[in-house]
Amino acid sequence: MDDSEEHDIDVVRSRLIQRYPDLDPEVVEDLIVVVLARFDGCRIRNFVPLLVERAATRTLDATYSHPPAHPETVRTLEVPTAAHPEPAVRSAPNIRGVRRIFAPRSPRLS
Repeated sequence: MDDSEEHDIDVVRSRLIQRYPDLDPEVVEDLIVVVLARFDGCRIRNFVPLLVERAATRTLDATYSHPPAHPETVRTLEVPTAAHPEPAVRSAPNIRGVRRIFAPRSPRLS
């Protein structure tokens, strides 16, 4: 690992620690080490910091995500009504009519 890659990994480390302030920084560091070990044999190292950040973020989101709080119900005084109620189900157009409009018939089929 060269100096620029070490610097980029340090930037990734600080980003992840800022993104997950509730986690112990050692957890983030251990995860980065594990993910970084996946790329030890790679000859092309240009995108390793990006791939490490994506894999670590994906793992942390899946592992430490909290379920969303129950949404509060919105209470209104009255239900708005439409001036002209539309039918719930519209009738399907006749397929032959649609075919006549959009697809000219072949002279062979006449």
